[in-house]
Amino acid sequence: MTGSSPGASPDDLFAAAIGHRNAGRTQDAVAALGMLLARVPGHADAMHMLGLMRHIEGDLDTAQRLVLRSIEMCETPPPRFLSNYAEVCRRMGRHREGIEACRKAIALEPGECGYHLNLGLLLRETGELENAAASLAEAVRLSGDNWSARNALAGTLAALGRFDEAVAHLTHSTRLAASDPARLHELGGVWLEANRPVDAIESYQASLRLRPGHFDVLNSLAIVLDRTGRKLEAAEVYRAAIAASPATAYLHNNLGNVLRDLGDWPEALSHYRRALELDGSLFVAHSNVMFTRLFDPGATGAELAGEGRGWEARRGCPSPSPSLPPPVARDPEKRLRIGYVSPDFKEHAVAFFTEPLLRAHDRSVVEVVCYSGTPRPDRTTERLRSLADGWVETLKMGDGVLAERIRSDGIDILVDLAGHTHGNRLLALAARPAPVQVTAVLGYGGTTGLSWIGHVLTDGVLTPEGAEGQFTERVVRIPGAFAAFQPREEWAEAAPVPPGPPVFGCLSDPSRIDGEQLLWWRRLLEEVPGSRLLFKHGAYDSPRLESYWRSLFAAVAERSSFEGLAGGWGAHMGVYGRVSVVLDTWPVSGATSALIPLWMGVPVVAVAGGHAGQRFGAAVLTAAGLPELVAADGPGSVAIAAGLVRDGDRLRELRETLRGRLRASPLLDAGGHARAMEAAFRGLWREACAREGN
Repeated sequence: MTGSSPGASPDDLFAAAIGHRNAGRTQDAVAALGMLLARVPGHADAMHMLGLMRHIEGDLDTAQRLVLRSIEMCETPPPRFLSNYAEVCRRMGRHREGIEACRKAIALEPGECGYHLNLGLLLRETGELENAAASLAEAVRLSGDNWSARNALAGTLAALGRFDEAVAHLTHSTRLAASDPARLHELGGVWLEANRPVDAIESYQASLRLRPGHFDVLNSLAIVLDRTGRKLEAAEVYRAAIAASPATAYLHNNLGNVLRDLGDWPEALSHYRRALELDGSLFVAHSNVMFTRLFDPGATGAELAGEGRGWEARRGCPSPSPSLPPPVARDPEKRLRIGYVSPDFKEHAVAFFTEPLLRAHDRSVVEVVCYSGTPRPDRTTERLRSLADGWVETLKMGDGVLAERIRSDGIDILVDLAGHTHGNRLLALAARPAPVQVTAVLGYGGTTGLSWIGHVLTDGVLTPEGAEGQFTERVVRIPGAFAAFQPREEWAEAAPVPPGPPVFGCLSDPSRIDGEQLLWWRRLLEEVPGSRLLFKHGAYDSPRLESYWRSLFAAVAERSSFEGLAGGWGAHMGVYGRVSVVLDTWPVSGATSALIPLWMGVPVVAVAGGHAGQRFGAAVLTAAGLPELVAADGPGSVAIAAGLVRDGDRLRELRETLRGRLRASPLLDAGGHARAMEAAFRGLWREACAREGN
């Protein structure tokens, strides 16, 4: 008689189910368990195993119901039942239930490493990093050679900025990885989180020696090459990964990122679109299409809005739909809880604008919670954290978990600060966790195109009257300027006009420059004999990349110099004493790349394009009281720049007065900008309350 025959005993049926499961015969195992439960409906172990098998198959709803039922069958459930239930809950996004189950398991059996590991993973994904680190450290203490616990602890410590501690655990993990290619691959990712890219590369290369040509490891290797500035090598590795697995959507998306950074936005777009053909749910590829369309000099604001609408149009409805109705707006005059969502609460261009706003907010009017997806916290992160009333680490949170956290925090107005830039959390906002959801044009420069973002914060220069059709959101113009700027205290005083032939400076990301703009600049160099053009950016740090860009910018290369930024911008602020005039980029215009030169006494010449992404330089100059430095087109910018360097008195006057002009402008009026933002928030909140009849 076989173990799964109708006459088999319950013990034989259970043993047979285990045998079938271990041999990979899923259907036979399920049949044996079904027979057992039909005979002994209260067999908790059988019910539990059946739930785990549904979990492995991906049927999470059934798995959750069965595993919970197995727990309910027991007067005192085995701790492993509770821990397994916690893992099912984690995969379903029901983290609070999972945490409770894990804690019950630990109370029953505190010496089991796996229970502390599961609790640590759950806490990490809810943003409770300190508590997660404590749980994971206990797991490691109980079982020092547990690979998963070591790696999870190292990654959590890295997310907390405790890199030295993370490295100590990673060194131990490296010994445990030995010759296991999967472990070496996973290890590389944690080395990268710990800000040790060289070790990450070594780990990936070791994995590839054991599994040559593995597309996923090649993808990981290309990511770290990209992040360390080795973009040409990264592109080569991505192409090798695509050759190994041409139908893998994220490979095309990731190659697109590198190609865009290398100035090849048309080819980047083709790869993003290919990624969406392969996987229509890959929202990051749609975000990248939206961001990269800003690099297209022919793109209009209306076209960008139409592109944005495409994400939901392809699905026929907003995606994903919220699992709960949006919170209701009540009490129009209450103190508002404002949530700011950003991956850039760090040393980043956006921080020059977020810091003065956070500092100037009137805490009697608003309470501020920051949702930070910053992968490598730094001193700026800590400074910003000190200015917020609440701070939530979101890097390890899934979209559903983040939405649940925002909702539970009782946020009234949620402000997206990233748009479609890297690291955005727009998809989490689809669950509508706040009654009012807005995006700021700062940091992105266009519409989100998403129905769940109701308003966009901009100003009258970025979005003049009549440009409302460029956004799917309702336009809210902030008086004065789109943002207030905070210069660094350590920056030196403005230097005098540099002697000798004029030097025009482009101190922005070269990928923002279009070939047509290079022709404008060649005309400028021809009109000003002896003048030169200085390109300075981290993109030129390596000789290979400098040679690449010099070749791409052949139209002006003979009269140009290319300099990198070894040691970061702080070590290179003296460049403003060597440049006569800074030229804004086009079609992607700059905000900080216009404001910093102005603060350092260097005039900036910009072109006002047709949509917000092409108008940041124009908005900065207008707010600074210098609209005469804004041209309507490329030839006009040539005339303005040439005229400036020919007028020595004007250049000297600007060097001496630009800093004072900025101080007296809306651009440095943090208090005034905060009041304007608060007034806008109040107006939006009152409207929301009125719609709800409150």
